Amino acid sequence: MNFFSNSLVYFIKKPLIPIYIASISLVYCIIMIFNPVKLLAKYYSSFISDEIGDTVIMFSKTVYNYTNIPYILLGILALSLILALVSSLLFSGYMNIVHLTVKRIKTDFSHYLQGLKKGFFRCSLVFLQLYLSLLLFIGFIPLAFTPFFILRNSVIDAGHDPTIVYILLAVLIFIIIAIFILIYMNFMFKFPSIFHFSKYPIEKANSAVNAKYWRTFGKATLLLFFLVGVFYIMFQIENKVLEFLIGFILYTVYFSFFAVFPFYTFDKLIEPYRVSN
Repeated sequence: MNFFSNSLVYFIKKPLIPIYIASISLVYCIIMIFNPVKLLAKYYSSFISDEIGDTVIMFSKTVYNYTNIPYILLGILALSLILALVSSLLFSGYMNIVHLTVKRIKTDFSHYLQGLKKGFFRCSLVFLQLYLSLLLFIGFIPLAFTPFFILRNSVIDAGHDPTIVYILLAVLIFIIIAIFILIYMNFMFKFPSIFHFSKYPIEKANSAVNAKYWRTFGKATLLLFFLVGVFYIMFQIENKVLEFLIGFILYTVYFSFFAVFPFYTFDKLIEPYRVSN
């Protein structure tokens, strides 16, 4: 509760924090109105349907071969680099504002520019690592599910009970979710540390995480499950106008708190565990 109440105080004292997120949410919601991915996802709404199983198997056989892998990796690297530079340009100044606000330091536009100057290169490197990790992991998820679909088809064709196969699917999904959370945990304090420490920020971010790992893990997991809930709600809305309005509100509220969370938590962690500057 302290996090939410303090975050509301930050929003009141520094309206730029939610307003900046609101402007990005507005652009995102406009883009999503014309995004065909949702329609395709609804077509394959049953994850264990025959259609998507056959599609995943065919996709894996066609795409993941030894001639395509180098191009896939180069594409992921190029996309990660572009996303990292754009993200750092958009958020390094903003993160400095959040960092100073959490530390109860008055800010103005000069601090935004200071954040760009101080954090752009470092944030670009962290964003690059983050996007590489996510895109490599997401890119090879279909490959991870291919054995399940092949095994499921074999079991069903043989007339056996597929229950054990679906248990294996649940285990696989759990592992994927856990890896997503671990990726977030690995990066969540690197951005606050960049603006808090002038030397060895990544090492000190890792120290802060290790200091109270499981408690932080629980909070991060809860935060990411809220995000899944937001996306689920948006996925269920059919009306484009409602999708735009509700999406704009939910994304603005959620990501405003999401932006503050690592800075607030990091600020609390470094004091009792005396991570030196």
